[in-house]
Amino acid sequence: MARHTSDPRGTGARSARRRTPACAWLILIGLLAAAPLATPPARAAGERDAGTSAPASSALPELPRLAPIARPEPDIAAVRELDRILDQITSEDARSRENARAALDEPIPGIVDAVRLRVQDIRGSLDRSAAPRVLADARREGRKAMKGEDERDGNKKKTADAKADKGTKKGAGDAKKSAGDAKKDAKAEQGAKKDAGDAKGAKKDAKADQGAKKDAKADQSAKKGADDEKDEGDWLDFMLAAARPRDSAWRDVVKLLAMERMLVAAGTTPAVRELIALHAYFGELLRIDLQRQVAKLRDKAVPALIEARQHDAKIVQRWANKQLDLLGRAIPGEAIASNDTQILTDVLRAYGRVRDVDAVRVILSFCNSDRARLRDAAREAISAIGEPGIWQLRDAYLDLTGAKPPREWSWDRVARELFGTYDRARLAEVYKLMDEGVAAASAGKPAEATDAFDKVLARAPLFERRKEMVDAYVERARSLSADRRDDALAMLRKALRLDAPGERAKKVEAEIAYLEGALLIERGTPDKFVLERAIELDPSHAGARAALTSLGDKVAERKSQTNRHIAAGAVGLAAVLSMFFIARRRSAPSPARAQAGTVPAHPPASPAASTPPPPQPAASPASTPPPPQPAASPASAPPPPQPAASPSSAPREQDSAVPPQPQTSPEPAPAAASKADPDLPAQPVEEAEPRSDDAPEAGAHNR
Repeated sequence: MARHTSDPRGTGARSARRRTPACAWLILIGLLAAAPLATPPARAAGERDAGTSAPASSALPELPRLAPIARPEPDIAAVRELDRILDQITSEDARSRENARAALDEPIPGIVDAVRLRVQDIRGSLDRSAAPRVLADARREGRKAMKGEDERDGNKKKTADAKADKGTKKGAGDAKKSAGDAKKDAKAEQGAKKDAGDAKGAKKDAKADQGAKKDAKADQSAKKGADDEKDEGDWLDFMLAAARPRDSAWRDVVKLLAMERMLVAAGTTPAVRELIALHAYFGELLRIDLQRQVAKLRDKAVPALIEARQHDAKIVQRWANKQLDLLGRAIPGEAIASNDTQILTDVLRAYGRVRDVDAVRVILSFCNSDRARLRDAAREAISAIGEPGIWQLRDAYLDLTGAKPPREWSWDRVARELFGTYDRARLAEVYKLMDEGVAAASAGKPAEATDAFDKVLARAPLFERRKEMVDAYVERARSLSADRRDDALAMLRKALRLDAPGERAKKVEAEIAYLEGALLIERGTPDKFVLERAIELDPSHAGARAALTSLGDKVAERKSQTNRHIAAGAVGLAAVLSMFFIARRRSAPSPARAQAGTVPAHPPASPAASTPPPPQPAASPASTPPPPQPAASPASAPPPPQPAASPSSAPREQDSAVPPQPQTSPEPAPAAASKADPDLPAQPVEEAEPRSDDAPEAGAHNR
């Protein structure tokens, strides 16, 4: 029994020992199987650590979006101008057609959209069967005319070449003859050897001339073949030479060819797009002429041809590829071989629109360009290509930073990190100046901070950290003295431009309004509205409130003194008017002088004239004084009374040359005493007798 019991135990131990290696192998296999599953989390953790060490995406630039192709509505003025030219070039008057043909080479603003509109009209009205026949007839006649001219020119050239060949052959024959004679007489004299050498040189020259002529003929043949392939001659000139103004097909074809020339004169990428659209609309009718126009445009046609490689029509795609190959711009490295910034910009955007992955590396080379237009166009193209270009973006990031971007980064994150690195490398000095300005602003030195920020904005006007400059410019404006308010206004306006829609914009605008109001007060033209605007924008602005209060006090004080000024002005005006009227009365002539001046020069003598006037009654003191007379000047005062002349003086008067004048009744003199003192009674006025020089003698009247 003991043996029996011991055997099972031994058997169980041995079986346990046999099962132990199997379990170990199973555990080991499980661990090995679980090891690959545990590796990706560790790798992801390492990549997260690498991503943590990368620059933060908060300060990364945004990816610009490529704008779609815009086709605005045509301008009415451009449409009218186009219609005028098309009507002239298809008119029955030959001179009008010539004038319109000359106007096609001048670019017209807005002509591209107008052409697109008129092409659609012709597209619906064109006779597809008659138009090719009309064009073929015109081309045939034009080639015949050109061939006749070429034959005449060729005959003249052949005649000249034949004469030259005849002279050359004659010279070669003479050289051979001289060489033969030289060989026969080789042992004669040394001079003969020299002649033979000259003959050999002449023979070599003749052979060289013949080879040059053969090369020239080959070149002429190649050129002729190329010219035949290009189909020499202008189709529009051919059509105008064979004019059929009453044929609708002829008019439509002429209009199409004329609009082609106008698009070529414009020479822009939208114009070339319309040229390519003509090939899509009319097929083989205009293909050869379109090829010739594209050859004239050369690099200007490249962007539109790149876009046409993804055209909806397969025939246009093949044609565009062929034209790019003929121009030598089939690959991206060749397409950017232009010095025109506008052409390069359009080429980069064209690659973005067709999403050409092969062009990503070429586009990335312009993403850090110093020219903002190229830089923006390249980044727009990368944004348009998107996910297909992620491997080129990752390689560019590795080449630039020396570290691979984390795998979880999408293509746009890689592009933003790449562009941010480009900007930091290009603007390293700008960032340095920005840091200096921020440090100066933190240290309370607004003058140094604004100087550094001015340098930053001069190099990068759209710097992404420009909002951090606002506080420094505001503090700088506030620190300036009152006599530098203009400089303070310039600082505040710059701060407002840096953060126009920001939270601090209202306070900055309020400070600007306050300074403007203070300047107006200093200049003597105060404006209450500006200060009220400042308080409206910032109710806590103490300076604007104080200025508005002081302005109200000044206005009240000015109003209180206004009445005094008005009264003083009225008194002065009354005094001036009184002086004026007094002076005028003094300068007026007396009535007696005025009446004496009206007496005729030679009055007739009459006995009644010698009769003395009736005596004037004496005025009583109680009587009313006579009305005042205007004061007369001393020169116009009445003469003093003279005694009556005696009869013995009559003969003397007769001998005088003064003619006799009638005696006038004297006017009473103005009462000077009563005028001087109106309280005294009026005195009787004595009769004034005329002077001897003003009135005739009594004897003269008696006579």
